[in-house]
Amino acid sequence: MRKRWMIGVMTAMALGMLLAGCSLFEPAASVVPMSRGVTQQYILEFARIPGDLGATVESVGGALVNVLEAIGVAVIEADDAGIQEIGNLPGVVSILPNLAFDLEVPEAVELSTESIGDDETYFGLQWALDAIDAPEAWDAGYTGEGVQVAILDTGVDDTHPDLTGNVNVDDSISMVPWDATLTPVHWHGTHVAGIVAAADNQFGVIGVAPNAEIVSVKVFGIDPDDPTQIIGYFDWTLEGIVYAADLGVDVINMSLGGYVAHWETPANEANAFINLVRKAVNYAYQKGVVVVCSAGNESWNGLGDSAVLHVPSDIGNGLCVSATGPVGWAYDPGTDLDLFASYSNYGPQIDFAAPGGDAQLYDVDPFWYYDMVLNCSPGGFTFAAGTSQAAPHVAGVAALIIEAGGGDMKPSHVLRELRASADDLGKPGEDIYYGHGRVNAYQAVMP
Repeated sequence: MRKRWMIGVMTAMALGMLLAGCSLFEPAASVVPMSRGVTQQYILEFARIPGDLGATVESVGGALVNVLEAIGVAVIEADDAGIQEIGNLPGVVSILPNLAFDLEVPEAVELSTESIGDDETYFGLQWALDAIDAPEAWDAGYTGEGVQVAILDTGVDDTHPDLTGNVNVDDSISMVPWDATLTPVHWHGTHVAGIVAAADNQFGVIGVAPNAEIVSVKVFGIDPDDPTQIIGYFDWTLEGIVYAADLGVDVINMSLGGYVAHWETPANEANAFINLVRKAVNYAYQKGVVVVCSAGNESWNGLGDSAVLHVPSDIGNGLCVSATGPVGWAYDPGTDLDLFASYSNYGPQIDFAAPGGDAQLYDVDPFWYYDMVLNCSPGGFTFAAGTSQAAPHVAGVAALIIEAGGGDMKPSHVLRELRASADDLGKPGEDIYYGHGRVNAYQAVMP
């Protein structure tokens, strides 16, 4: 039976524009169990994984797909009778179907880009860097040198001229079983990586922490049964978090997420799912990793509907980031860069705000896309807007803080510096739109 309690896919994929064209699209809301014939994949949480689990699974005609010992998780493929028998093993805490998130790939629509030439530098279009005072942080000597940031996403184009020197190919990995390559399956991951660490090389764009090192952890792949769809199974993200934490990265960025609605599922299943995500995020935090998550793009009030959670942003020790952006920046570069984005989720779960861009002038003004965030895409550059773009700005500032702190800081200390340095916007003090404030790179690295 199809599970309907988890909806949504990658956050912040609602607005995207290639320099040569534009695309607007909504994320698909379908979530289906990962099935193969009469068998299905399940995620089992154990209080302690049995040493003979593989043999037990084989004895009922199943297959042990993966084990994440660090968080007590095993991925098992079995039929109904087999999973029932396995579920009777001592120490089983929960059993969940391995869910898949479908992502529709957008088609590009050609638009004029009169003021952008192929041979130009695009720094002048990166209003988001001015919004957080990133150039001032660079001038003070901080560029993210020696800091490693993992991007859990659709893969990163390590051949892009703005990223090729900053992607650690040896540490990068794909969690997609049928695609071991590092080749990106969509522009999203490359765009996110560029926001964090596009190089300062007199070409294209520049990232918040241009000397930081990127580790690409691909947790989305092309559906082999439908090449028009991009999918990411739940266990791939869990595995990606554990991998990055065990690797010893300093920061994890997850511009992805989905929703758990308690009214659509039995409480035990919803809680089991939430607890597994929380366990993985907290595992990374305890290993010394700053985990940054996008808040989501549905203009959803986390206070007004507490029966819904956006994960991973709303749970565990991850930072939940909302989005800001200007309206009409192309005509007035002095316009307010910190307007709360029209699509951004908000509520008491928000920790910080950061530039995510907006598209309120879409279909109204020919240069509406300048209000979006410009950065890398495979083979070129892309304007995009969403909390997916806001989160990596915070990840980049975290990288600058870690460098300024000597290269080794506890996540709690990074959070302290982010709070102390953020610009308090909106209602004085912490509020449901900006959290502790919109991050400020320069103030974050100054003593």
